[in-house]
This record gives sequence, C-alpha cells and structure tokens, in this order.
Amino acid sequence: MSWVDQLKDSLPEYAKDIKLNLDAVINRSTIDAEHATYLSIAAAFATGNAKLLTFIVANATDEVEKNAALTAGSIMAQNNVWYPFIEMADDPNLKGLPAQLRMNAISAHGGTTKAKFEAYSLASSIIGKCHFCVKAHYETLKEEGYTVEQLRDIGRISATINALSKILSA
Repeated sequence: MSWVDQLKDSLPEYAKDIKLNLDAVINRSTIDAEHATYLSIAAAFATGNAKLLTFIVANATDEVEKNAALTAGSIMAQNNVWYPFIEMADDPNLKGLPAQLRMNAISAHGGTTKAKFEAYSLASSIIGKCHFCVKAHYETLKEEGYTVEQLRDIGRISATINALSKILSA
C-alpha cells in the first residue's frame, strides 16, 4: 500500500475532498508520483507538522531527493521570513544591505538538479506565503522548462499537504 493510500485511509469523513485531492495531486497530475512525493516532503516541512513530515519521509526511498527536499524546506523557512521582512519594512536603505545569511544550499541545489531544488523551494514558499520567493522560483522553473500545468500542480500539492497538516493537527 502506498503512503498516499495509507494517509487517505487515516483521514476522517469530513476530509473527503482532501482524500480525493491527495490521490489526484500525487498519483494523477502532470508531476510524476515520485517527484510529487519529494515535493510533498518540502511542503510538509514548511507546514511544521512533524507527524506528517515523518510519515512521508519514512515512505521516501531516494536519499538524495529526500535530503534535497528537506534542505529546500529548511532554507525556505529562513528566506520565507527574511524576504517578506525586507518588503514589509519598505526601507530602501535596508533593501540595499546584504542579507548576511548563509544560503549556500541554494547554489548547491541540495545535491539534486537545479530544477528539482527550485521545485522543492517553490512548494515550501507557497506554504510560507513569501511573494518574492514564490515569484522567483516560479519564474526560474518556467526557464527550466516546467509548464504552467506543472507549476499549477506544485501549487496543488502544496495546498493539499497544507490541508492535511491542519486536519492531522485538529
């Protein structure tokens, strides 16, 4: 039984739409199921729900992709706060200063391809609600060859994982 089926079976009846969405976004979207699993890890990390994250990670087999998804989640946890702070402060002097925050994981792509790391970063940033980060990763993925449908499906994965996080915490 797949992790998706196990998770669906554990959800209450009131979450029927989310059960159906989970199957659709992981198993029947423009993103292949394996890549969708690692996008789900990045999204689950961003929700802060350790139970959901641990469950998905335990069912992921590719150590490189698992590490890359977790790396993207961790660096976006920082950046999804930093960049909105800069925008909210709306101080041109602050915008001109270097962040002086280590972000080497971005240039190393967490050990995976640039496109996959950008996708994991997008999934995390959607949940982190960082306008700057979402736009930057979205545009980079378009340049990397992702279609609008694939980008939509990364958003659908993030939205569904976020809903699962809330349901499992309720």
